[in-house]
Amino acid sequence: MGSRTRRQIAFAFGLGASCLLFYFLVHSLARLNDTEAPEIHLQRIALILAAFSIPLFTTWWRFKWIGVNILVVVFLIPIVFFVVAITKIPVFLWVFLSYGFIMGVLYRTEQYFENLIAMIEIEQEKYEDETNNLGIAFKARGEGISTFFEKYSTYYNLRKLAEELTASLSWADLAQKAVDRAIDFIPRGDFAKAVLAHGEEQKLPVVAKRRLHPVGNWSAKQGDMFDFWCIKNRKRLIIMDTQEDFRFVLSDAEKKDNVRSLIVAPLFHEGRVAGTIAIHAIRPSVFSHDDLRLLDAIATLASSAISNAILYEKTEVLAIRDSLTGLFVRRYFFERLKEEHRRALLNQKSLSFLMCDLDHFKECNDHFGHQGGDLMLVQFAEILRECLKGSLLARYGGEEFAILLPETTKAEAVKIAEQIRKAVEKNAFHIRREQVAMTVSIGVGNLPDDTLDAESLVQKADRALYQAKRQGRNRVCAAIS
Repeated sequence: MGSRTRRQIAFAFGLGASCLLFYFLVHSLARLNDTEAPEIHLQRIALILAAFSIPLFTTWWRFKWIGVNILVVVFLIPIVFFVVAITKIPVFLWVFLSYGFIMGVLYRTEQYFENLIAMIEIEQEKYEDETNNLGIAFKARGEGISTFFEKYSTYYNLRKLAEELTASLSWADLAQKAVDRAIDFIPRGDFAKAVLAHGEEQKLPVVAKRRLHPVGNWSAKQGDMFDFWCIKNRKRLIIMDTQEDFRFVLSDAEKKDNVRSLIVAPLFHEGRVAGTIAIHAIRPSVFSHDDLRLLDAIATLASSAISNAILYEKTEVLAIRDSLTGLFVRRYFFERLKEEHRRALLNQKSLSFLMCDLDHFKECNDHFGHQGGDLMLVQFAEILRECLKGSLLARYGGEEFAILLPETTKAEAVKIAEQIRKAVEKNAFHIRREQVAMTVSIGVGNLPDDTLDAESLVQKADRALYQAKRQGRNRVCAAIS
């Protein structure tokens, strides 16, 4: 039972008691004139007047000080004066002293409880303020923990990405891993791509891509204007809406790609921007600057790994190719010769070997110096590449060159060697603005016509070459079985 209900019941009890007391009071007053012992009824009247203090307490409990004042003024004072007027005994006025005392006690009690309640309310407000402050602090601490956890997760993912990027030396694989992780870390995008100008290409071919959702006519074969802007300005780029950005004017074909927002970060190699990594979305205002910073961090890690992979690839190329002519070196050539020799024996196919030597090269080298001789070797290597596209060419040593022709008969090899000889004879070599005539002698060996052994095949071609030299140079000689 609530406090309000209890007060209502007490007030109803006091009201009933007042009615009952008033009835007894009227009854006692009526018996004063009929009794021979009025003292008994006067005492009863005095007790009834004293008992009217009960409604005072119940009224105060229900309506506080205002209710008590109303009860005294409206009800008790008229009753006392009514009793005095009937009984002609002024002593009953002393009841006002008891009522006044009770009212004073009730007033002081009410003041005490009001002060106590006020203090409790002040303490409650204080505790509520402390609770609110603790709630705010807890919320801020929770947000801080959430932010810290998010940053930790980001750093952990970047660390894992760095470890993944160190596990490969293929720049194409590294680019694909960077694209995959970029779209994983920033999943709001619809597709991601990486473009890389590996070499001297004027265009930006897409070397890695990943699509999460269908995006217009997107095929991602070449870089777009945003990639070129990023490379030209050497800066990362964020666009909230491609249709409203004043820096770019989209063509009809680019509008069909349905790209509305994007972020792009540059990929560096040897101090220059060699490509980009980008994430695109078909909706506007998808990415934030935090997303751009995260993509830039991914691009930084990828740049270092891809740059190392490119340098490793160049190192491998330098290890198997001659730095002057760009043809294979002798060691790698013999490795390939062993492979082709095994394949020819297994498949019962022909394998031809050409040994070439520039005629009178020493005289040219003495006359024009080593730089002139180097130019002569470079031009001869270019003639070989033009005449023998797809064949295995190598600089055997000095001015000697080796050519391996898989699945080529001896007659076909002699014909090819003759074409090379004529091309060299007709070609005008220019050294220091002078036109110099140059010829070549070629020896031809064949498997299985001349031998079935790889080393013997090289020896056969080498003997045929010296035979061409002895016969006057500028000629092709085939090995004698």
